[in-house]
Amino acid sequence: MSESSTHIQRLLRFLTSPTQEKHIEIDNFTWPPLPPITDPALRKAAITHKSAYNVVPVGVAGEFVNYEKSAHVGDALLHLFVTCLLQDMYPSADKHMATDLRAKLVNRHINSAISIHYLLPEQVITGRSVGPALRASIKETGEMFEAHLGGLFYYYVRCDHNPGFNSAQQTPPCWRSSDTDEQDTKEGNVVPGIATRMISHGQAFDGLCKFLGPLFTSLAQALYDPTEINRQKLLELSVEGKSELHTLLSMRRVPIPTCETERVWPDWMMERKGEHGMIWRSRVRVVWQNGQIFEEEGVGQNTKEAGNIAAYLVLQQIKAVMRTSNPRRRW
Repeated sequence: MSESSTHIQRLLRFLTSPTQEKHIEIDNFTWPPLPPITDPALRKAAITHKSAYNVVPVGVAGEFVNYEKSAHVGDALLHLFVTCLLQDMYPSADKHMATDLRAKLVNRHINSAISIHYLLPEQVITGRSVGPALRASIKETGEMFEAHLGGLFYYYVRCDHNPGFNSAQQTPPCWRSSDTDEQDTKEGNVVPGIATRMISHGQAFDGLCKFLGPLFTSLAQALYDPTEINRQKLLELSVEGKSELHTLLSMRRVPIPTCETERVWPDWMMERKGEHGMIWRSRVRVVWQNGQIFEEEGVGQNTKEAGNIAAYLVLQQIKAVMRTSNPRRRW
């Protein structure tokens, strides 16, 4: 197994919750060939770091391109592709489940492992002093993969990979200026400007999907947690969990418990910045009439969800004990 495959394997083990019993194996992971960017200008834009132009005079530095903008486009395309892929693969997954799974698939660590496998860091043009540091950076190597996707996308837009593109034209329709678009529309030509650009972009995205599909389908299958569906069912069952627990405790004259709540990071979350991606965890502890303690915790997107789940789980414990002590009564 290659070094990058081993790295992907370690990432998948980390991204999977430690409580999950599913054993992930992708030893036979198949890497699709990386489509090349054969357009010289686009390839240069996709592999050149801004440090390569540190020696360029300030007055002309703006004329030189670097891969930041290409990576910006590639990042957006990757998010769009994975969002659509997950919808096709797991249509029953709700918004939160799909968002969590997408976050596991689209992040700098996965991007970096992919980038290293395809030797993209070795191709990047940098300034002399920063090259080794950039190639060792997870953030930068991940961005190099996004930059390649952005460059590949516009390569598909510009070249004859697109059906209907006339390679005899010096400037593809999707790259024409707004003045040219307006003139074409006035003269009644076939090129209607923005509409044509969007069609070309759609065809280019289809070409990109042919590469991304085999790559991310396997990763999605490895990271998908079917027990998450059970969590969604639990969420539905526990909508009134806290209210029902309080009602039962009041009837039994048992003190209403306090709900301890804290905001935590999911186990699989690697990129922890600010509060984005954090979840809520609540813990409910009930001391029953005979001194028996019932304690559970719940996790949710907000305090209400987490508190209801924890209360519902405690309520089920109490009902199970009550059924045992009085089997004739329906609880």
